[in-house]
Amino acid sequence: VAWDCQTTINILVNQGVIDELVIVGIDNTPNRTDELTYSYDPSEKAGGKGVLYLDFIEDVVFEVVNSYFRVEITSASNLGILGSSLGGLISCYAGWTRSYTYSKAGCMSSSFWWNNQDFTNNILVNYPTPATDGSILFYLDSGNAGIDNDDVTQTITVRNHIEKLGFEINETIFYYLDKGGQHSEYYWGRRFYIPISYLSPPQLTDLIFWGKNILRYLLLNYLLNGKKKKKKKKKKKKKKVLCVDTTA
Repeated sequence: VAWDCQTTINILVNQGVIDELVIVGIDNTPNRTDELTYSYDPSEKAGGKGVLYLDFIEDVVFEVVNSYFRVEITSASNLGILGSSLGGLISCYAGWTRSYTYSKAGCMSSSFWWNNQDFTNNILVNYPTPATDGSILFYLDSGNAGIDNDDVTQTITVRNHIEKLGFEINETIFYYLDKGGQHSEYYWGRRFYIPISYLSPPQLTDLIFWGKNILRYLLLNYLLNGKKKKKKKKKKKKKKVLCVDTTA
């Protein structure tokens, strides 16, 4: 899996920082620019097939996952979508416009510049705001170095806009600045533990309300001493599923 996600997941699960989950990595195609954008950008002369791409995930990918893996996608409560760059843009769009399908959206180094910042100027303005009660969680991040400073300004603009619409920082929307980070697979893989720790903590329904303090404790415990917690027997439960598009 790109970004060495499997290693990160195994460590975090063993540490008790996140629940067990299944990552479904969707490969890109030569048409990735069209598929990962929901609107046509005249300056790029491309884009606009993102809705069809999201329909494909729901109509085809979900069925394959349910048929071949020991998981069952039954509701938004155990399903998330995450990506970087254009993958981050389509993930944020999916979370905002399809909160009935996804309960978490991870948007890493998202291409919020697309089509004259259409996500900020159009989607957040003209589409209904999802419920702000924690039924949908958003994670946004960027670096602040390299080409265009990894669009840090556009990302902060989106974060501020979403906050004004009723989402609470560190409760229902989480933001991280990777100081010195650039727009590349290396930096996304290096910080992948951050969005996944926020979006898939154990006993998610409780942590929605206590997320700020508990997540700080969990992350600090993991980062500073990495002590393993004693494993406790627990009842079998459905695993969470995270659809990931890791394309740059």
